[in-house]
Amino acid sequence: MKENQVTKRFYILFPIAFIFSNTIAVGISYFLALFIEFNSFSLSLLYQYGLILSLLVWIAIEAIIKDFKIGRSSEYIQTLNQSLRTTSVFISAILFIWFFSEFNSLQRGFLGTFFISLFILIAINRLLIHSALNRYRRVGRNFRNAVIVGYDNLGTSLYEALGKTKDHGIRCFGFYGENQSSIGNSLHLGSISDFLQAKWNELDFIYVSGHLKKPIIDQIIERADNEFVKVKLLPTFAAYQPKIYTLKRFNNISIIDVNDLPLDNVLNRVLKRSFDIIFSLAVIFLLISWLYPLIALIILLESKGPIIFRQRRHGKNNQIFECYKFRTMVVNSEADIKWAVKNDPRVTKFGMILRRTSLDELPQFFNVLRGDMAIVGPRPHAIEMNEHYKGKVEKFYQRHTHKPGITGLAQAMGYRGEIRELHHIKSRVKLDRFYLQNWSFGFDLKIIIRTIYVLIRGQESAY
Repeated sequence: MKENQVTKRFYILFPIAFIFSNTIAVGISYFLALFIEFNSFSLSLLYQYGLILSLLVWIAIEAIIKDFKIGRSSEYIQTLNQSLRTTSVFISAILFIWFFSEFNSLQRGFLGTFFISLFILIAINRLLIHSALNRYRRVGRNFRNAVIVGYDNLGTSLYEALGKTKDHGIRCFGFYGENQSSIGNSLHLGSISDFLQAKWNELDFIYVSGHLKKPIIDQIIERADNEFVKVKLLPTFAAYQPKIYTLKRFNNISIIDVNDLPLDNVLNRVLKRSFDIIFSLAVIFLLISWLYPLIALIILLESKGPIIFRQRRHGKNNQIFECYKFRTMVVNSEADIKWAVKNDPRVTKFGMILRRTSLDELPQFFNVLRGDMAIVGPRPHAIEMNEHYKGKVEKFYQRHTHKPGITGLAQAMGYRGEIRELHHIKSRVKLDRFYLQNWSFGFDLKIIIRTIYVLIRGQESAY
């Protein structure tokens, strides 16, 4: 069978298989919830209609969103992120129908179990599909042909990367350009003039160096449009700091945003905020509701003072808010200006336990509900401490671009507690900025899991 026929068949069958397998996962989640909630797989008429409705809504959402497209450079975290988004859309649609129809007779416990199992099974299924697709591409299937026009460092780096990363399924033939001294005859396909006169019928991608003259680039793009070949420009601009670059157009003027962040996107903020509310309510009802009275009683019996320690901290855009914690120290005048140190006499015996287990941070879930904080984000510091470091650490306040978090990338990587040397705070700020520049929902989940692991393992700096 010819390659183009195989390719066409793949792009017809893969979306069907993708949607079908996810629909099966929806059905399994539905029956699993039935068994957990009612200890039976039997379906009453209402639950039969509920199953049919769920399957139809899922198929409609996937067909509309078309999230079966797994990019050649997509990472597993992106697949997980897309899985969570699609599942969230599905749950929102089901809850809307449930609220305004006779399906509200479905038990809430069943729906909750169904949604939780759905999150898990859909995520697992999509990751398995992604892995299978990578393997398929690794053995030389579902590939795309490409050439690089213009020889420079970016082009050679790209060629090496494509050769090492077989999962992308991109087969690069070589280079077209005037300079061939460093690439060898086997990779040099000819001059740029040769490329403009060559046949492009086997090409899918053309990587074009930004060093080429504009008329040549324009000529390549114009012909590529006519022959339905994708052109990808290799940028030549440089930045002294890592940046997120976004190309936008204002009328006919091209504008590059150099400080766009993923959380500047409204949908991303809505997704993150929705998760924060759901996660916080779960912790408050399942953990804090019974643990709070016990902790409060021990705090009151051990030392005089309030149960909750309130501290003014900087939040998003440096707005000041009151951060809540269980009080772990005797009442003192240095709480806002001095870090807790090892064997700190201000820390009570029970306070030491709260600090080592991070249970002192539990009241901050109420900060999350108030909208002052997020589950994951740069940790907020006391205002006085921020004032102390802002002139010593480059771009210190960029970590306040978005809401602070109960945990963050720096904490998950082991940076918490006392700051003894300047490089400690610099490392935290770098990690915080990296998090904001590379945010995704899956990244948040990874940090939460990493934080739980660190808490179970314990940290010497937790005092």
